[in-house]
Amino acid sequence: MSVHTADVIVIGGGNIGSAVAYGLVEQGVSVAVIDEGDIALRSARGNFGLVWFQGKGIGMQRYVEWCLEATEKWPAFADMLEDKTGLAINYLKPGGLELCYGQAGYAGHEQELDQLRRQSDSGEYDCELIDRTELQALVPRMKLGPNILGATFSPHDGHVNSLFLLRAMHKAIRLAGGRYFPGHAVTDIRHRGGVFTVETRSDRFSAPKLILAAGLGVPPLAAMLDIKIPVRPERGQILVTERLHPVLPYPLSGMRQTAEGSLLFGASNEQVGCNTTVTTGVIRQVASRAVEAFPCLSTVRILRSWGALRPLTPDEFPIYHESKTYPGAFALTSHSGVSLAPLYATHIPHWIVSGEKPRGFDAFDLRRFHVPGNT
Repeated sequence: MSVHTADVIVIGGGNIGSAVAYGLVEQGVSVAVIDEGDIALRSARGNFGLVWFQGKGIGMQRYVEWCLEATEKWPAFADMLEDKTGLAINYLKPGGLELCYGQAGYAGHEQELDQLRRQSDSGEYDCELIDRTELQALVPRMKLGPNILGATFSPHDGHVNSLFLLRAMHKAIRLAGGRYFPGHAVTDIRHRGGVFTVETRSDRFSAPKLILAAGLGVPPLAAMLDIKIPVRPERGQILVTERLHPVLPYPLSGMRQTAEGSLLFGASNEQVGCNTTVTTGVIRQVASRAVEAFPCLSTVRILRSWGALRPLTPDEFPIYHESKTYPGAFALTSHSGVSLAPLYATHIPHWIVSGEKPRGFDAFDLRRFHVPGNT
């Protein structure tokens, strides 16, 4: 069995684990990233690629602020990754739209924006409701369906190729001296004398600090340290069309055009356990929703589809937790691994190295769920 030592072990090589690992190695920390590989229920493989602010954080103002800061840092983060790795990640920040389907949809968006303004200390929220005429002017090549009455627009929103992002972060980790171990499923985690020992079938890793960032794999990993992480899977299904000339200048919640020209349709939410199967009923709903928005899409060919899982906590906000029983053990989970990537590469590594918890981080702590036995 091969033996490896490091300052920090990161379990999980998806978007969250990779961003944190990159931020750590940039600080000169020795890092070993242990990744189960593509057999894992990796949310990155099904990530829609939105870098999103609007509509997030109802009921938790700290998360609104967290998302806004992330979108502000994204342009520099994207430039840095591309400069360091020579890999394009296709990040754009034109602003984003969420369509209003019918009167009920329009009223619902009004209510949502009002709630977000009221929970803010300033009484402001940088997102506006636009009418159908204004919306049509923003997407002149796509005639709106009759049921689309307007949209919300935020200048902070954008999109990126999430798989290109993951590839670039993996390369950046290696270039900075980090070590990445794919195909290593964890079989055991122990803590003794201030050192964590992680075993896989072929290797053993030791470090004084441990980060659990394996998405839906976090609960069983945390259980090895008697930490209970309440995370459940939610399935989303995505459709990909043939390549088109540029027709959609803004990403939408549930629809965007990639740099290659394909349109992605998504935004399904299903509670089906760890089942990633594609189902015709949901595909039909997703496609119908797209055609309802833009009837011209009825003639566009669908080339492929897939299902993937996202990790959700009970309140759907992140968990960032350090164990009091096992100091140095951190559990990180969120369904916004792409949108929040710049903060995972900066604030989280600083917290792990310095012990200084970022402002307002108690809002994200596991203890808000009052899970019996957790410390």
